[in-house]
Amino acid sequence: MYFISAPFGNFLQHSTFASNATCVTGTFTLKPRPGRLKQILRTLRYVRTEEGWTWRNQLGLRNPGIFEGIENTSSNSIMSFACLEEDDWKILHAIIPKHMNIELNISCPNVNEHPNLKNYFALDKRKWCIVKVPPTITQKQLDKIISLGYNSIHASNTIPTAKGGLSGKMIMPYTLKIIDYIKSNYRDIKVIAGGGVYSKQDANKYLDAGADHISLGSVCFTPWKIKGIIND
Repeated sequence: MYFISAPFGNFLQHSTFASNATCVTGTFTLKPRPGRLKQILRTLRYVRTEEGWTWRNQLGLRNPGIFEGIENTSSNSIMSFACLEEDDWKILHAIIPKHMNIELNISCPNVNEHPNLKNYFALDKRKWCIVKVPPTITQKQLDKIISLGYNSIHASNTIPTAKGGLSGKMIMPYTLKIIDYIKSNYRDIKVIAGGGVYSKQDANKYLDAGADHISLGSVCFTPWKIKGIIND
């Protein structure tokens, strides 16, 4: 399965893809965080790094709030959300429909700050209940997530810097390391691998390493390339 990552899934969820692809919308928070367009214009940059050119952003989870997310996410898509306060988990669990496919974006909060996570989402019966992790996540944190009952891990989000998150090819070594750890210790855990997938060859690199599914992010800036990857 191929996943069109947030925020690109917001704009592409009504596009026609192959049956082996789905979109992730979001990321939404309990309360609205306005200023998304302004933040995009201020912080989204194509920058040169030691690894080459890549995208950098500092959007800060700008979004219209969880209720807009629920209303505008199609039944075939997956809604991504994040919690900024520990109590948000409990409140969001009460708000989000139990049949809805979800992705918990924990790239910013520390996993250990949310000890009750299992009680709210891991035991729900959903087709997709995914946890998206940062590339810098530790083995101990991965152990924590899996011990809570989550069995689908999305690796990984952008690399944090002082000026924003970096995406693209530089994420690959981090994601491959996460795949190796999970598959070496938890064979039943599903891994959605992303970061730097611009071609079928890039996707195969993750699949050959043990990933179960592929996530598409920066390539969505050139959406005409997506079908070439998922249909090849």
